[in-house]
Amino acid sequence: GWSSWSGPLLAVESVPLSVVRKLQQYPDANIQERVTRLWPRASSDAESADVMQAEIARWTAAVEEGQGDPYHGRTLYRNLCASCHVLFSEGARIGPDLTVFNRSDLENMLLSIVNPSAEIREGYESVLIETKDGRWLSGFLVEADPQTVVLRGLDDQNVVLDRDEIVELTHPGSSLMPEGLLSGMDAQEVRDLFAYLRSTQPLVGSAPARP
Repeated sequence: GWSSWSGPLLAVESVPLSVVRKLQQYPDANIQERVTRLWPRASSDAESADVMQAEIARWTAAVEEGQGDPYHGRTLYRNLCASCHVLFSEGARIGPDLTVFNRSDLENMLLSIVNPSAEIREGYESVLIETKDGRWLSGFLVEADPQTVVLRGLDDQNVVLDRDEIVELTHPGSSLMPEGLLSGMDAQEVRDLFAYLRSTQPLVGSAPARP
């Protein structure tokens, strides 16, 4: 249990919000009590919604107040987004293809990034599975029948589980996409990222030389 943990201790404020959200999903009374006590702000839905709305407004203003460099934005996209999303045939197919997404809608794009659980696209609902050998697995439900369940994780690999291995399968109603992807970025970097995300066609080559 947690009370017998002897490993290195982490400062509460150093734990990313995305990790706290994952801890909130576990249907264990002891874990829920500790998460609520250690991260009360994250445990308040109303307060979290206010914080996210303020963040969306802040980034909207930042993007609209200046020009972004789409070439630098492409580099940021490759570092932040391409491990899960495809844009212009580049990236992994773990999450939805961004190429067909309405990328001209800045506010909706920001909502999807700041609060990825606000609207989960069909086919990308996450599930949480507890197994009899004590494992907790999360991912997308690829296939299910009376004998087996197929789960696809964030490594884009499928895990096949026999039904008799599973203690419980739940639908947390949250996205596997982590929150806080824009944290640590400055206003210009966010402008650059969105300059690329809102591009109507792929960029050719590297950034042109500046005069």
